[in-house]
Amino acid sequence: MLISLWKAHAGLVASSVLSAVVVVACVAGPAATATAAATAAAAGPGIPASAKNQLASEITAAWQLTNGHGVTVAVLATPADHISELAGKLTIGPNYAPLPGASAVEGTLLASMIAGSGATTANAFGTVGRAPGARILSESVFNPTSHSPREKHYESDGIWQGIVAKAIRYAVDHGASVIVVAEPGGNTSDLDGAVAYAISKNAVVIGASAAGSRNSSALYYPDSLPGVINFSGTTISGLPPPQSHEQYPTNDSVLVTAPDNQVAASGPGDAPYMAWGYYSAVAWVAGTVALIKSLYPQITPAMVATALAMSASYHPADGYNTTIGYGLINPVGALHEAASLVKLGATAKPGTGVVPAAARFSGTPPAAIHAVRHPVVMLAGSGAAIAGAILLVLGFRVRARGRRSPGGRHSSVYDAALPP
Repeated sequence: MLISLWKAHAGLVASSVLSAVVVVACVAGPAATATAAATAAAAGPGIPASAKNQLASEITAAWQLTNGHGVTVAVLATPADHISELAGKLTIGPNYAPLPGASAVEGTLLASMIAGSGATTANAFGTVGRAPGARILSESVFNPTSHSPREKHYESDGIWQGIVAKAIRYAVDHGASVIVVAEPGGNTSDLDGAVAYAISKNAVVIGASAAGSRNSSALYYPDSLPGVINFSGTTISGLPPPQSHEQYPTNDSVLVTAPDNQVAASGPGDAPYMAWGYYSAVAWVAGTVALIKSLYPQITPAMVATALAMSASYHPADGYNTTIGYGLINPVGALHEAASLVKLGATAKPGTGVVPAAARFSGTPPAAIHAVRHPVVMLAGSGAAIAGAILLVLGFRVRARGRRSPGGRHSSVYDAALPP
């Protein structure tokens, strides 16, 4: 997978608004033409060009219900910068990988794409995030600009998982109800326990990785832990295509798909960027989850996953496939499904003989369980494992760094060229 972004420069020439979805066009030069032929192949099966207008309508309708107010989204990536469109809603948390000269680009881009409030007097090209009323808690868990022995120590197996586990627990304890983990790797009991802790507090953990190797069924964490939400990306026709196409997970951990088209983003110092791939897709997913949590703060992660799955549009022929999951993300539909699920959870009565939730099994084995078959789409909240590895390419010439694989090995990360 190639996850890419470009810093906009003099080629940033225009902006257009598609209902509530802001897209800034960038004249990228010859490199941009390389992706044109690949766009159709990257589109999810069964998702037509009409999805562009439908998504614009859905996010607009969702914003009429909530803009994410009252929700804190924790972004576990690089540090984030106090840019103008995040004024008053960015909190800087601990830096678990402190290194001199650490880049703040990735964390700032993700924050702006999730919760940016749009153009400001300081930044005419400000980004409207998918949940513009939400707050951001930024926690630094890696630094992509150094290959020093100290950084390698932070990224090594057994160390990295402890860092992310601490960051997840800190996020939960400081009010985050949505947690984006931008860095995948192998699993440890610390990481497993931190995710379980978050879920027990009704915080939704989003595994933001995708498959970067040819073995797209390889398990990466925390994405593959029960209850973590993962997704794939789909290029929507009629919107600016990504400048490169990544290989997303193709296994039954994919819950839904989200647009990976180019989107305007803001970097440190309000610098305008074009971002796509993982950045765009995770912003749609995290933003939609933030909208749900804004209206229904006590909704469980399993209910959130079910709402995303049951509301998805353009379902595959069999209701589910391993490329786009249950279909294309639908923000307003997810809000309506969440409302139904919360109401159902509040009114359902336990049946005869139900054991209290706090009870534990005694020495007597439980009675036989009589299973009931359900349509596959109704099982979306079952906590399917999330799989995938991630290769990140930043279009501002950072040095290559390693990514943890389940076996502790590192895979290559390549630089993207700046626009001409």
